[in-house]
Amino acid sequence: MSWKIGMPNLGHTMEEGKVSEWLKQVGQPVSKGEVIAVVESDKASFDVDCPADGVLLAIHAPAGTVVLVGGVIAEVGAPGTKLGSAAPAASASAPAAVPAAAQSVPAPAARNVRVKISPAARTLAEELGVDPQDITPAGEDGMITRDDVRAHAQAKTAAAAPAPAAPVRSKSRIKPLSAMRRAIAEATARSWQTIPHVPLHGHADVSALLARGLNLTAAVARASALVLMQHPSFNGCLIEQGFEQAGDVNLAVAVSTDSGLLTVVMSAAQNQSVTQLQAQLATLAEQARAGTLAGQHMLGGSFTISSLGRWGVDAFVPIIAAPQVAILGVGAVQRVAREGEGNSLRFVSELGLTLVFDHRANDGVQAAQLLAAIVNLLEHPEQLELTS
Repeated sequence: MSWKIGMPNLGHTMEEGKVSEWLKQVGQPVSKGEVIAVVESDKASFDVDCPADGVLLAIHAPAGTVVLVGGVIAEVGAPGTKLGSAAPAASASAPAAVPAAAQSVPAPAARNVRVKISPAARTLAEELGVDPQDITPAGEDGMITRDDVRAHAQAKTAAAAPAPAAPVRSKSRIKPLSAMRRAIAEATARSWQTIPHVPLHGHADVSALLARGLNLTAAVARASALVLMQHPSFNGCLIEQGFEQAGDVNLAVAVSTDSGLLTVVMSAAQNQSVTQLQAQLATLAEQARAGTLAGQHMLGGSFTISSLGRWGVDAFVPIIAAPQVAILGVGAVQRVAREGEGNSLRFVSELGLTLVFDHRANDGVQAAQLLAAIVNLLEHPEQLELTS
């Protein structure tokens, strides 16, 4: 008695399949449930199990043959069993089926290692002349993909190519971080990792402000100090016990020094005019660069302003100086066209602003209101001077 093995139906849309690999050869013993062949559809590869114990009597569809679903691809039975007369139902595109008599001579022994490879990858391997059994799959499922085939082919090509001469490299240098640079690095990393930063971008027409000859940084400081008195939830620090609101606006302004970025603190900034803030900031910046800044002007900031406008930066997202809950990034002034009366165009001087806030302490609407209020004061500089 013999059992015919047909091309399995691997899906309701499948009409034919391709025999991609035989794991057993004619005359070899087989066991029920043992995988003896691999077939593939246009989407995936599948194992073909042996239906009974015995030997592989005949292979009707050698590797590479395309067979209609249900077509006989092999027969299994007891040794010496006479083969049936049923012919394999191969598709028109398949190679001619091999007669059983032609299979009476045992073929070379099958490889011991079975390869799991997708149909697309097998096709690519054939095109590149790569043996799938030499490829190590990268995925955990052990399936060889097209990427695995390409990587193996590239490695094989590179191994065959002559090794290039080693380039002459200059000796690298390691410059140790200064104490200040290391402190800045640690504080910045801690703030970035622990604070949920949310940036809000805006812009202010500072044409009138510049026409009055006011210092831009001092004007932003003045506007921020006045607005923070009306939005106290942004003026202070978030500590373990909760939000600690500052009584005054102790404004910290970032200053670039040879040793790194340093913030100088102007206490009770809400009580100083634009001119006073400008003079104090100039003095503190000079002391910071000279290394003579007093401790009272280095600590205790409740809100920070950082500006990169002088270096041509339009906008940026600064990192909050923990435990503060907000920081204002000031960009460059740009000349932009805006629509005027009667559909006319006019050019204005526009300042880019980015408010970054700690979402644990405030919500987006509150932050938007704060930024809008700062913009409003900068666009109406007479209010800055009247309240000086």
